[in-house]
Amino acid sequence: MVMSHEVSTTYLKRLLGLLDDPSETVGTGAMAGLLQHEAELLPLLAELQEADNPLLRKRVHQLQAILTVRERRRRFLSLLQSRRVDLLEGMVEVHLLWFDNDSRPALFELFQSFLDVASNNRIKTIEDLGSFMLRSGFNVPPAGELTDPENYCIGTILEDRIGADIMLCVIALLVGAEAGLELGLVRVMGNFAVINVAGVMICPTNDWAVDRASKLKNGDFWNDPAAILKYASLMLFLYAVGSDSFRYIHTIGHSLSGVDEQSGLDFLPYPYGGEKPSGEASPPETAADAGHDDPRQ
Repeated sequence: MVMSHEVSTTYLKRLLGLLDDPSETVGTGAMAGLLQHEAELLPLLAELQEADNPLLRKRVHQLQAILTVRERRRRFLSLLQSRRVDLLEGMVEVHLLWFDNDSRPALFELFQSFLDVASNNRIKTIEDLGSFMLRSGFNVPPAGELTDPENYCIGTILEDRIGADIMLCVIALLVGAEAGLELGLVRVMGNFAVINVAGVMICPTNDWAVDRASKLKNGDFWNDPAAILKYASLMLFLYAVGSDSFRYIHTIGHSLSGVDEQSGLDFLPYPYGGEKPSGEASPPETAADAGHDDPRQ
């Protein structure tokens, strides 16, 4: 049975009236019910976000944050499925999968500021590009920190000048494209490098030194921006699983799989998804996505 708009609004307002209930069970249940009606919920939350009651205000802000994360998930999945993927936009969305409180406009402004610096340098060749990246201080992290999430988030990389080789190469590609260079991304012996049409390469793991000798013609070329985004987000997912983070496992897992927010990640083992094995104790209660008081995003 489908609710009419009027009945639905009345039902939602009743649930909203429970958000200031001191019982965690009642409040969490109300939040879970409200999240079933995203479209109708948003304007109602806007009216309550500055409520005087601190508990009500807290739960309203939690609901708004959950809806924001859900929207980012959908945007990222749509980007992956698009025929024309904007690499910078994709890198920003990957960053926001992990640092979900950061601002999209601020990240674009940060990168634009970096491009403005690059444009003041004479970048005419791949050799110039390598020299610029070296002077800018971009380095790969120590071996023991390769899978750290900060190494796959463009904002922290631009600030700290440390990142995974694929991410540093992506930044170099974007700078090169702005300078009018025709470049590509290639993986050679496990390392990512930037390559031009003549087969000349620069590699961040080799201090951006120019490799003119190999003249690589056939390698593992990464010409699909969506594949780059999937790689970076899968590395974040790997770290989330390794650190046992329900929050990021669900956020990134839903983003990559396209599974509806109301559905579980059944392709993952319990307790992240799937069914609990018989006789196994339930895990302790945890905050769900976006670090909030539990209803699942």
